[in-house]
Amino acid sequence: MPVSDERDDVLLLDVPTAGDYLSVLPTATAAVATRLGFSLDEIEDLRAAVNAAVTLLIPPESGRPRPFRRRGGAEDPLSCRLEVGAEDLRIVLSRLGGEDLPDSNTYQWQVLRALTDEVASEREGSASTITIRQQRPSTEADADTQAHRI
Repeated sequence: MPVSDERDDVLLLDVPTAGDYLSVLPTATAAVATRLGFSLDEIEDLRAAVNAAVTLLIPPESGRPRPFRRRGGAEDPLSCRLEVGAEDLRIVLSRLGGEDLPDSNTYQWQVLRALTDEVASEREGSASTITIRQQRPSTEADADTQAHRI
């Protein structure tokens, strides 16, 4: 029986907003997508989508491009929630204390829409959230959870 029929799997990550830590998010996404039987092209698309979402959530720092920021400081971390459902993989990225998200006509938004089945954003209080949904492939790759531990 696939693990998703028993329960939803959830992976929670909070990472500092420095560039070298942010690389954990697309890597974790790729690991989960591999376990679920996504193709190599689909995995790379998800990695690129997560990178685009991170870029949207991290405001630019004077003199440095997004999302590469200096270490240090007491900034709020970037939170990532990877939810493995029976039919889809949801990636929820959020950040407290961030600025408003850029206009939906920017290049990064176009990348997100092109690489994913569905993308949504919301701003609630001081929190900005981007949710990515990708339909799971119709394989049994996740049937044996012991063989696919992350």
